[in-house]
Amino acid sequence: MKNIITKLAYLFIFFLVLAVFKTWLSFDVISSGDWNFRFENQIESLTIFPYVWSYLLSNTGININFILGLHTYFSTTTIVLFRYFNLPWIFIERLIWFWPFILISFLSSWYLFKITMPKNKLSFLSPFVFIFNTYLLMIVGGGQMAIAIAYAIAPLVLGIFIKLIEEEHFDLKKSILTGLIIALQLIFDPRAFYATIVSVLIYFIVVQLANRNSIDLIKKFIVIFVPPGVIAFLVHAFWLIPLLVTKQNPIQQLGPAYSSVEIVPYLSFAKFEQTISMLHPYWPENIFGKVYFMKSEFLLIPILAYLSLFFVKKLAQDEKKYIIFFIFLGLIGSFLAKGANDPFGGIYLWLFEHIPGFVMFRDPTKWYFLVVLSYSILIPFSIWKLYKLLESQLKFQISNFKFQITTKGKILNVKNFFLLFITLYLLYLIRPAFFGELTGTFRQQSLPQEYVKLANFLSKEKVFYRTFWIPTHERFGFRSDIHPSISGQEFINKYNPYDVVKYLNDKKSQVELQNLSVKYVIVPFDSQHEIFLKDRKYFDSLYLKTIEDVRKINWLKEVKGFGKITVFEILDPRGHFWSPSENLEISFQSINPTKYKLSVKNAQKNDVLVFSESFDKYWVARNNEISIKSHKYSNLFNSFTLPKGGDYTLEIYYTPQDWVNRGVVISLISVSLVLGLLIFGYISKKW
Repeated sequence: MKNIITKLAYLFIFFLVLAVFKTWLSFDVISSGDWNFRFENQIESLTIFPYVWSYLLSNTGININFILGLHTYFSTTTIVLFRYFNLPWIFIERLIWFWPFILISFLSSWYLFKITMPKNKLSFLSPFVFIFNTYLLMIVGGGQMAIAIAYAIAPLVLGIFIKLIEEEHFDLKKSILTGLIIALQLIFDPRAFYATIVSVLIYFIVVQLANRNSIDLIKKFIVIFVPPGVIAFLVHAFWLIPLLVTKQNPIQQLGPAYSSVEIVPYLSFAKFEQTISMLHPYWPENIFGKVYFMKSEFLLIPILAYLSLFFVKKLAQDEKKYIIFFIFLGLIGSFLAKGANDPFGGIYLWLFEHIPGFVMFRDPTKWYFLVVLSYSILIPFSIWKLYKLLESQLKFQISNFKFQITTKGKILNVKNFFLLFITLYLLYLIRPAFFGELTGTFRQQSLPQEYVKLANFLSKEKVFYRTFWIPTHERFGFRSDIHPSISGQEFINKYNPYDVVKYLNDKKSQVELQNLSVKYVIVPFDSQHEIFLKDRKYFDSLYLKTIEDVRKINWLKEVKGFGKITVFEILDPRGHFWSPSENLEISFQSINPTKYKLSVKNAQKNDVLVFSESFDKYWVARNNEISIKSHKYSNLFNSFTLPKGGDYTLEIYYTPQDWVNRGVVISLISVSLVLGLLIFGYISKKW
């Protein structure tokens, strides 16, 4: 009978997945939050080989060293499935991102529960709690699939580290597998990797508290963490080595909004009562900055989780150790996820400024994951203990009245009614999910034909130029390496359509945009009602007023034929390479995002060659005779001063790519050796 109930429970979770993630299981367009639609022409421009310079994080190009692993995974898997298997984007995104999240989340959380609570028969509740909670639903609803998959892998990482820590002797096989798994997680999101390693370190500390021999403790630490760490480093050598060699701080490159401690209180949206109750502050609308009050129905969640404390005394030593660890983990996660809010918000600010790596967590809600990880073990444990308690005959007395609860029925009994009540309660908490009330990636979208026309129009032109969007780029707007887009709001650092229009009315803006190689200025059709907003509400009047104002700018020529998208052309934009000296004749060939071949004729001494990409000191112009360092031009671009007159054949090159190239070789050799060692071990039956 218990086996039948267990099978029915897993079947129930399967149907719940179908109900909640029905959009992912269909083939409708998915585009919301951080997740954008990709046109075929955009996919064709992707490369399998990793290049460290890109337009992903900047309007005019930037070093993407910090996310090169993720970008390489995205571009490689996408282009392989598209080019060699002829799969469309709507299938690729599901096969590589959305479906794996569901599968990995389930198996990973189930695995962690089984190795920590092997005797617990309610293992199905662990994936239930891990997947169907407000935090992960808001993450995937917002299209943050890289973070979601990284967190989905985390229980597996923690589980395999637990087994590694509990080994009395060094286990090469487990060390190799651990290294490969953490390397996989690191591809998707360094923050998730960091948070997971924090959980592993907490477990290590809890387990080793009784070990007072410092030498043994250090040896144990080295044996557990160094081999997997070395493997993970070698696998990611293609981006970690250039990051270390160039000593560029990727967070600081993105500006003070990403690295300054002042931003942390602003982004500390969750209160402690929400974090400890595993309630995301944006639930259920998932609108940035719209924080909801505490929902009283979630208060039972921490009670269920920390009720486990009452059962610790009678547990075996191993189970007791696990429960204490997960209690610590839940409390630490709840404290960190509230960020700079009370109580003791100053501690988080101190950690942000002083602990290496903590600067990645300007958004403290990323620490919610520790709460989810903890509760996915504690809640099923508490429910199981209460279930077993109800399984026996309970006797209790109130005043002079004696009561006895019996559980004679095989199905209709108190313990099963209790389990049903808890299941219904957990479902009630996420009712917007299966009632279709969640937005984002849970909603069906349609691809506006206006954007299909625009994509076809822009992709036909093979000459490099940029587009300038007022006030910002729309999620279906086409962009590629030869036609990057510039968000007007981000470019002027003001977030109002009127401010962007005001900028265009400035006489200097025409020359500035021409120098930026901007050919088209675009006012988008706001298909998802997320751009032309006032007090978080869409106003069509803002959209129409923006178009009306832009049409008054006399140096913009309107291009008809794109429906609700209004396109304007800028005459005579500069090329990707240009010079303020009119005598220069410049022709170039793009080899890849980090290398260009240039032919320069009629140069005079000290002529300046401008490269309209964001300034970075590692760009050089070189040939067999000279190497010219880049200097900042117009406070934005790269420029190279030619040392003498005449003609030049130059290579414009971003030198950190050399370290990427070397790192790729190291990564490929390392992966081959590690996999070869694993295969050899299995064939020779050494493990």
